[in-house]
Amino acid sequence: MPMSIARMLATDNAVGSDELEAAIRHMDERLRDCTLNDQPVPFSTYRNKVIFEATLRLRFSNAVSS
Repeated sequence: MPMSIARMLATDNAVGSDELEAAIRHMDERLRDCTLNDQPVPFSTYRNKVIFEATLRLRFSNAVSS
């Protein structure tokens, strides 16, 4: 399911790659803070980060192959 969402996002230019990168950085910080403070990691944050990273990989691979 996350990969199918990533494929849809990769073809939708409504959200730019720069915005995805910024969101990933923010989520990395949040996940790191949770780990450092011995708090549970929010699954939705982790899942969205994985989806956004896959989206960027797909966009990059499509840009290279084009």
